[in-house]
Amino acid sequence: MNDSNNLCPICGEGNLHFNVGKNPVEYKGQTTELDLHFSLCAACGSEQADVAQTRVNKRLMIAFKKRVDGLLTGAEVRTLREKLRLSQTEAAQVFGGGPVAFSKYESDDVAQSEAMDKLLRLAAELSPAFDLLCRRAGLERVLAGEQWQQAESWLAEPRRPAGVRRPTLRAVSTFKPSADQETR
Repeated sequence: MNDSNNLCPICGEGNLHFNVGKNPVEYKGQTTELDLHFSLCAACGSEQADVAQTRVNKRLMIAFKKRVDGLLTGAEVRTLREKLRLSQTEAAQVFGGGPVAFSKYESDDVAQSEAMDKLLRLAAELSPAFDLLCRRAGLERVLAGEQWQQAESWLAEPRRPAGVRRPTLRAVSTFKPSADQETR
């Protein structure tokens, strides 16, 4: 079988054969072995990765980085989104990130930010917060009246009597430089 689609682009003679090897990787002091997808030429022995293999390798590395960084993996983002009964498009409306963000998060094409990760976890654990995000995104969620009142109260500015100003914050430092630091 000398299929031109399977022909080695380097030597032009041998056929490429799919392989999976182990690749040791390190990230932030954590090490592991990831599968490495590549093709091997039967004639010249060259190892090469096509576009699809490179994409798989990249996704495996991003998933590893997410685990090290304490972020949800793509599979965990998908499970969480499905638990919340949202499509990828709806999740993007509710949480932000762009129209195809959740497709990319779930396939491990990109890592979600730490802030996005925290927001997803919060929404999964605190249904009034999730319902409020949905409402603000224009997606109606069914909540009992009392639950909506609680959720809306988070947004309400505390009422102050007329003429009473909002308190201001001031930074106060208790740092006192030593005699050596004062002369610098």
